[in-house]
Amino acid sequence: MIGFIVQQLYISICILLLAGKDSDSYQLKDKTDNALSSGRIKRWHRDGAILFALFFVPFIHEQGWQSWKICVAGIMLRLIIFDPLFNEWSGGVSMSYLGGTAFADKIFIKIFGINGAIKKSLFFLILLIIFNVLIWRIS
Repeated sequence: MIGFIVQQLYISICILLLAGKDSDSYQLKDKTDNALSSGRIKRWHRDGAILFALFFVPFIHEQGWQSWKICVAGIMLRLIIFDPLFNEWSGGVSMSYLGGTAFADKIFIKIFGINGAIKKSLFFLILLIIFNVLIWRIS
């Protein structure tokens, strides 16, 4: 169980770095006139998804079919951590704002409202705690 918690801490740190990268890209989006720079900034959703998937490679390689646990926990951690920190670091955006450009944002806005990032984070935090307790009891 301790190993599973350490893995979640690693994923959390990776998510913090990803939120910072995406925040920087977001701040640059209106400051570039260069077509090359503009094209790179527009790809930030795709690049962020690829980086997030790469965070799991060591666990998938090491744990094989058991890696589903850290993948589920990692997705919940992403849903807990990313939006409020991205908003805070982007400047001028409320921590509770859910966004609106990503496909998942549009779904979560329907569930939690346009200013539901904190509600969404708390909801998935509760789910993550329940998930960890279940994994601990099964192990």
